[in-house]
Amino acid sequence: MKCCFSTLHRCWSIVLSLCMMACASAPHGSESRFSGEYLTSRNGQLRYKLPAGWLNVTNDSVSSNHTIWLVRNDFAATLSVREMVIDAGTRREANRAGLSRIAELTLALVSGEGGVTVVIPPAESSAHGRKASMYEYISDGSGDRVHVILVDTGTKVYEVRMLMTKELSDGSFSENIALQEMFVRNLAW
Repeated sequence: MKCCFSTLHRCWSIVLSLCMMACASAPHGSESRFSGEYLTSRNGQLRYKLPAGWLNVTNDSVSSNHTIWLVRNDFAATLSVREMVIDAGTRREANRAGLSRIAELTLALVSGEGGVTVVIPPAESSAHGRKASMYEYISDGSGDRVHVILVDTGTKVYEVRMLMTKELSDGSFSENIALQEMFVRNLAW
């Protein structure tokens, strides 16, 4: 009986040690999915880390409204950041009612352009201690899935948009959204 107890105790010790090592290494593992150095956005106001397996096409973009524009190396997804230009009245409304109102307005604009199927309606959240709102939709025309996080820095509102082509599997959607959330956490506003 003493032998069984000793073996059981040893097994539990090993399992506990493995769990502690896994927990301790989790942040490092997620950090390794990004470059070590910070890059500067087109407007010079944001600093960001490039995710592994993504191309930085910010400076090559002909569209000046993208502050940051990244493309997955297989071209199946893009991640873009742009400053939302809002007037003083909309800013007051966002301060009073939250970013969901701005998210509803931007979603209405997108759905008016070609129709969308809302997967996740606009909802308040937080992004690394900042006010945020997120929503997700599928474009009826292309079938592309778009996950949007609006972040309020206090002086500006940024849209962090992950566009995923319909060729991606459901599992890839979750992975890309998790990467988008880590990207937001790593942003230096």
